[in-house]
Amino acid sequence: MVLMKRSTAAALTALILSGAGAGGAAYAQQGNSSAPVDVSADNQETINSKCLIIFTGNVEILQNRSRLRAEKVTIYNAKRPTAENANACGNAQRMEAEGGVYLVNEQQNARGDRAVYTFSNNTAVLTGDVILVKGNDVARGDRLTVNTKTNDAKLESTSTGRTATRRVRAVFYQDDTQTSDAPAAAEPR
Repeated sequence: MVLMKRSTAAALTALILSGAGAGGAAYAQQGNSSAPVDVSADNQETINSKCLIIFTGNVEILQNRSRLRAEKVTIYNAKRPTAENANACGNAQRMEAEGGVYLVNEQQNARGDRAVYTFSNNTAVLTGDVILVKGNDVARGDRLTVNTKTNDAKLESTSTGRTATRRVRAVFYQDDTQTSDAPAAAEPR
């Protein structure tokens, strides 16, 4: 159970904290990655011989104010042979979420069909009908790739050309709190 909690916490933290903002620009969220992780699912299976942990059916993973929902979440841990146990499992290497993947935190949310986080290169990839929302801003595409260490992000589409219906599309709203029509501040006398 300790291994499950540690690897799930690391995977959730990496994926949620990658924080892709609308338009593909990413930013890191300030969060407590050591906060407890609450996992609920219809089923949980641990396959020690393959170092897998699989959650299926209405999977919901919560940490602080971040949430991941999917139909299936699989954690792939490194195999680590030891003298006592030939099938010992190490740290998480990859996490895959499938089926209606939905990521939410206080400032934004993202949706897609599948998400994969790879620990070795700090890369999160969300694919399928990707929709990103931050405030009123919305971006759509087919594939979002985020480096969680550098916060570099790329939103792509499988369609190209002006007449293609599935091109990357984003709608950004101006900040209404700062307008040029605002009265100037009085000069000190």
